[in-house]
Amino acid sequence: MGKRIVSVFAIVTLICSGILPSFSSGVQAAERAAAPILSEYVEGSSYNKAIELYNPTNEPIDLSQFELAGYFNGNTEATSTLTLSGTLEAGDTYVIANPRAGEALLAAADQTNGSVINFNGNDAVALQQDGAVLDVVGEIGNDQDTAKDIGLIRSTDVTEGSTVFVSEQWEVTEKDTFDTIGSHGQEQPGEEPEEEPEAGTVQPVADVKGKTGETVTVEGIATADNASIGGGKLSTFLQDDTAGINIYHTEATAFPDIKEGDLIRVTGEITSYKGLTEIEPAEDGITIVSADNDIPSAEEMTISQLQDETTAEPAEGELVQVAGYIKDIPDNPAGGGYNVQFINENYESVTLRIMESALDVWAIEEGKWYTVTGILSQYDSYQILPRKQEDMQVAAEQPEAPKTEGTYKAVVESVTDGDTIRLQDSVLGSDRVRFVNADTPETFHAIKNDLDQNQMDHGKAASDYLKSKLSAGEEITLKVGEEPTDNYGRLLAQVITDEGENMNLELVKEGLAVTYFISPIGDTNEYDTFQQAVADAKEQEKGIWNPESPLEELPFEFRARYDGGGLDKYVGNSDTKEYVVPAEWESIPVEKRIFFWTEEDAIAEGYTAADGTEPPANEDNLAVQLLGMNDLHGKIDQQYELDTNEDGTMDGTFGRMDYTAAAIKQREAENPNSLLVHAGDMIGGSSPVSALLQDEPTIEIMEAMGFDVGTIGNHELDEGTDELLRIVEGGEHPNGTPGYDGTNFATLCANCVYKDSGETILPPYSIQEVDGEKIGFIGVNTTASLSMVMPEGIQDITITDEVEAVNKATAELKEQGVKAIVVLSHMPAEQSGNSATGDAADMANAVDDEVDIIFAAHNHAVVNATVDNKLIVQASEYGKAFSDVDVEIDRETGDIVAKQAEIVWADQSSYTPDPTVGAILAKYAEEVAPIMNEVVGVAANTITGGYAVKGEIGDNALGNLLADGMNAAMNSDFAMMNGGGIRDDLLEGDITWGELFNIQPFNNTLMTFEIDGADLAPILNAQITSYGPDYSISGFTYTWNGETNQVVDIKLPDGSPIEEDKVYTLTVNNFMGTSLGDKYRPISELGRNPVMGPEDLEATVAYVRSFEMEPISYEAEGRISEVGEDTPTEPPVEPEEPPVDPEEPPTDPDHPDEDDKPNHPIVDLVKDIIGTVWNWVKNLFWRW
Repeated sequence: MGKRIVSVFAIVTLICSGILPSFSSGVQAAERAAAPILSEYVEGSSYNKAIELYNPTNEPIDLSQFELAGYFNGNTEATSTLTLSGTLEAGDTYVIANPRAGEALLAAADQTNGSVINFNGNDAVALQQDGAVLDVVGEIGNDQDTAKDIGLIRSTDVTEGSTVFVSEQWEVTEKDTFDTIGSHGQEQPGEEPEEEPEAGTVQPVADVKGKTGETVTVEGIATADNASIGGGKLSTFLQDDTAGINIYHTEATAFPDIKEGDLIRVTGEITSYKGLTEIEPAEDGITIVSADNDIPSAEEMTISQLQDETTAEPAEGELVQVAGYIKDIPDNPAGGGYNVQFINENYESVTLRIMESALDVWAIEEGKWYTVTGILSQYDSYQILPRKQEDMQVAAEQPEAPKTEGTYKAVVESVTDGDTIRLQDSVLGSDRVRFVNADTPETFHAIKNDLDQNQMDHGKAASDYLKSKLSAGEEITLKVGEEPTDNYGRLLAQVITDEGENMNLELVKEGLAVTYFISPIGDTNEYDTFQQAVADAKEQEKGIWNPESPLEELPFEFRARYDGGGLDKYVGNSDTKEYVVPAEWESIPVEKRIFFWTEEDAIAEGYTAADGTEPPANEDNLAVQLLGMNDLHGKIDQQYELDTNEDGTMDGTFGRMDYTAAAIKQREAENPNSLLVHAGDMIGGSSPVSALLQDEPTIEIMEAMGFDVGTIGNHELDEGTDELLRIVEGGEHPNGTPGYDGTNFATLCANCVYKDSGETILPPYSIQEVDGEKIGFIGVNTTASLSMVMPEGIQDITITDEVEAVNKATAELKEQGVKAIVVLSHMPAEQSGNSATGDAADMANAVDDEVDIIFAAHNHAVVNATVDNKLIVQASEYGKAFSDVDVEIDRETGDIVAKQAEIVWADQSSYTPDPTVGAILAKYAEEVAPIMNEVVGVAANTITGGYAVKGEIGDNALGNLLADGMNAAMNSDFAMMNGGGIRDDLLEGDITWGELFNIQPFNNTLMTFEIDGADLAPILNAQITSYGPDYSISGFTYTWNGETNQVVDIKLPDGSPIEEDKVYTLTVNNFMGTSLGDKYRPISELGRNPVMGPEDLEATVAYVRSFEMEPISYEAEGRISEVGEDTPTEPPVEPEEPPVDPEEPPTDPDHPDEDDKPNHPIVDLVKDIIGTVWNWVKNLFWRW
């Protein structure tokens, strides 16, 4: 029998007695008669739900006179009923289980049902006769989660039902305990009491995962580098022979740096977040017992299995391997990683959470089938976390992509509300259907006022109509478009009955729904049909259009008010092709109404702004314009063909700083009270025209454009603190421009401080005065920068908590009378409806409310959102766009009283290049042209490169060339080049300096170490994984065993073996020579007496020149060879940047249904009392 828990319901009842008001409902109690009772309740994971009936009498009972009724979501009327059948013998049980439950429950079931037996912990289930309640589990009319994720077993002393739930009669069992189901009244085998282990005793992970709130000790193998997936925090995984678990703490630096293969012992408290079981280590709670251990093998699972909690939950925290299809990859990361949907042939899906620091997401091919290895995690639903590039393997076979558009047969299980139904079996991975093109009034909400009641009344009318048309078990046809699901995972479809009725259209015709089209609209004939139907219904005054009882708020209007998000979609007239701002939606006739997510979407569809859409400014306030950029990365000469509205058509050419400058100056001319600001990463990772001259050309252009103030990002620290200060304060650099005198605009960082003094290395804030009014600008940099740059360059500084730094600076500004405050934050944000998510959004919620505006950056996204009444903006990257923020400052108070933003794309077709910036570009392009265009050699053939691979010939031609060049430059015995540092191929023909720069753009420096011959094997072993080796090599050859991933033998080019006791010299780049990652660490640990050499690019150029224009012909020649079977695979690609934050909040919904509802309106006070008492008692007694 499963572990039983003390009856907490009895305690709740005693505490609450005399406090809770009685609840009157229409449910009637029946006269006592021979009847079964409810004897066991299972509300387990996923579909593991069941009800057991027991016959406590001495006679058989005819079950056909009874029914089970579900009272869901606090309803006082039965939401769903099930008429029973058959005969229940005396002393026997009858089990009804959900048809999609696990095998253990289905094996015990006498009947299955998916409507009543689909309850949650906030629902009540009653046994009824002729509509009257005989017995009940849960409280009818109460929607508190009082029985979630548990089992209930009734005392065998109870022999008759109760019309109210009597908690003292029930014992609570742990979630997914099924061993008593179907055996009520039978004697259970006795259990030995469990002995609690002594403190500090290592326990199996599987045993501790249910011990929430307890302090435990576990030991196992780390399955990932924390630096790869931790997002700046401690967040990696440990796995033993029984299970896996997440190790989580907000302060990564307080604990050892955990590497894949470390055997670690962790003591800490078991917690849970978003469904993921975690252990939060105590201070000094992590011990690395040993390193370089074999990690557990990945368990092969299917995406279908990950839809079922009974199969997925046991594997949570473990390494798994899953096959699926990647349709596309998001343009921008969210919270430091990309959320990539991974689907199977049935369109069931799981999220691949790909952290920026784990691998290069752009090396993943869209439209391909993959086999993915990763850790099974959770964030409200299951996710897979790949740890490194080799975790992503293109499948050998590539079937056709999963298709969605078309018609599908399905069977109705139940009607949820007026425009949402459930299916008996999933279609395209979903068992819920949201009707498209039609929007019925809502029923999910609590009633707080007359508007809420009006919405509910019309919503129930639509729901009742749909129930009259669609019955449980009825076959339907679903018509699905190209986008099969919404943010809830619901299938988006038109629902057509067997009689051919299109229920989406019928709801509109009957005046029970309004049409709802969000661009692009798809089939124009369907659009015309639906819009004609809504026009007819309105003219005929049907349903919501009846003037005697009209719908007071259309559904989208109601959601905007009730959820507090406001109206966020622009609205277009399909006839006039004009659009209005969201607040002016009523000016567009309902039958002509098309919604757009953004103003840019409307413009891209050919719509123009209608007159009067811009509200007049208050003449007494000061109007100020803030023009902002972020993440230029020195791409001053680059331009980009873009599809800005993602409609599949290129919209033009964007960027190049002479055009971007012209666009900004055009906006500046509209308001003389303009300031130009930036949020960091304006330099670093730059084009050669800037990079070759220490990014001073970018600074010169920024000064010419008139920047007023900015902050720094991680890339401003690429070359260390000293070089950053030189860029800001001035001073010549050997690679720079003559007479460089620094920046003439304020550069800020409130959380960049010296370790020894705690003083900021740059001013924390700047006060800019505009027409007599003061605006305070605060600069902050993401703390994740600490793990993104070479550590030796920033050894003297640290980056402190962003929120604390902003609040400190805000307090100082307020003391100086500044009320208008703007934060320039190099922190990520992601659009989510009209709100935002990410670190910048989190900061908005946490900082002083005197902050009005936050300029975000770092993840190169487009954001125009409001969080906690703070405007958050971010304008793409590389000068493609900029933000235009218009504010009004009250001259009496100095406060910002109005603010709005627009993201402006720098479309070259709309502007004439700025001549001043154009001249700067031309000047430096000419200066670097001799370098960029200089022909330094000739390639006899195209020479390709990358990672070494499995197989008899494991090396590659370009890797061989680069490694030979390194060897020649340092006159060393051996050289190694990492595959991730080879960024392009060398094409046949003339070889220019610029081409070689594109192959090796990282400005790494060569390092030569002394090693013993015996050290070479462990250095090589560290870079061989199950997917093959990494490095290209020079000066030796080696073979390796594909089964053990170990070197077999190493030979010199002449075929003689290396001498283990001889000292050799080995050349690598400084990234390889200083990195502490498992792959690279043996180089610095075993290497001695390092000697620095030229930049890697310089060495390559010199080596190519040494051929004296003779055509260079390189090929893969077998320097690296696998012993045994040749199994080539797709090589991995190294990440360029570490992560920001591993956890991404879910997308805000636009249209919730009954399953995604807030609480039902009972009595707010009662709900608060029940919820508080329940949580208190649960926390107090649950661990018993």
